[in-house]
Amino acid sequence: MKIFYCYNYLFCMRLTRRKFIASALIGICAAITANDSSFPEVKEVKVDLGFNMTMMVISDLHLHGWGWREDILHDLLVNTAKKADIALILGDSYDNSTPDPRLVKKMLQDIEIPKVGVLGNHEHWASNKIPLSEGVRVYEEAGVKLLTNKSAYFRGVRFGGVDWYEDEVGIGRAYLEDVGEVDVLLSHTPDIIGLSPKARLVVSGHTHGGQICIPLLGPIWTPSKYGNRFASGLFNVNGTYLYVNKGLGETILPIRFNCRRELTLIYI
Repeated sequence: MKIFYCYNYLFCMRLTRRKFIASALIGICAAITANDSSFPEVKEVKVDLGFNMTMMVISDLHLHGWGWREDILHDLLVNTAKKADIALILGDSYDNSTPDPRLVKKMLQDIEIPKVGVLGNHEHWASNKIPLSEGVRVYEEAGVKLLTNKSAYFRGVRFGGVDWYEDEVGIGRAYLEDVGEVDVLLSHTPDIIGLSPKARLVVSGHTHGGQICIPLLGPIWTPSKYGNRFASGLFNVNGTYLYVNKGLGETILPIRFNCRRELTLIYI
């Protein structure tokens, strides 16, 4: 009888483990579905600079083709732009895996508000496949004014932009000198904040929010010399605001976990 009870206990334990594993797999699948990168969140952020202006922030599109996800994203950009005064394009719209840079034009050209932008690392890194001059032309044909180490006024707000500088501090500082003092600085990487930019607000992307984030622990890796410190969100660094957008696409791994794509409206 004891042998029977022991066998029955072990049999039930096996079933319990199987149920546990099945439940865990279902939970993981549910989490992935709930955080499906196909459906971006529209995040609203207020940084009171007194300009009564709304900026729409678009970063890290990483367009690798065109399908139903891109159709959804295109419509979201066009419709959300109706709530904004200006669009900020923060780079990495295409990369080495982009079949045709004209996808950038297709995605951005129907946004019917002024658009300013900067280039990211992947536009530069893809130059062996897509010449940088061709990428710049596609942005311009989409109506994007690239602020490559210069500034421009829009409705009384001075916007500036710095080009990708490969983490070379000397180059980054020289770019900032060319830009000068601005109200809003566009920089693909948030690491520019470490070079003490003369800006009231810096808007960046590049990190993808970490792309894969463990609950309670955060991103497993972030492409920044500051680690996860500026992975995403709003920060105040020595009196300068920094906002880091999670991006609208992926690179390296074509997935996100616990880190949804993000389109941002910033009220300044």
